[in-house]
Amino acid sequence: MLASNGWIARHWTNNNAESANHLLKLKADWRQLPVSSCVENVFDIVRLQYVELRSALSGRGNYTLVPAFSRHLVPYQTWASAAAEKKDEWFAKFLRDTGARVHDKAVTSQDGGFTMPATPKVARKPGQVRRPRGARTSTCRLKTVQE
Repeated sequence: MLASNGWIARHWTNNNAESANHLLKLKADWRQLPVSSCVENVFDIVRLQYVELRSALSGRGNYTLVPAFSRHLVPYQTWASAAAEKKDEWFAKFLRDTGARVHDKAVTSQDGGFTMPATPKVARKPGQVRRPRGARTSTCRLKTVQE
């Protein structure tokens, strides 16, 4: 959509603060409001973002989960038939995830359908060790045979 609309591509900013500021101004109809109204507007926008997150979690809406969080994706049929408590549990687990991963000894495909053991980045022979660069090496001197 952005590529097809030249005006958006030229004037769009990716600055998150500017985007949030624009949303707040739209919500306030570009008027100055009392602090209590501004707080209510921020609350409404955050609540809307939570709704968008929940819809992305079930594979609906305008947003999708990035690959680091795709393991939290719940199929829509499962989501639609689940109880509210279960949905809240899935959502809370999703929110607790920081995205940091422990690198294990296996690599999984992006869709999660295939897993295989990871190989080391540098192949080494069995028993081969890496010495520090500044470590001294010694060579055996050849003895000359004296007659």
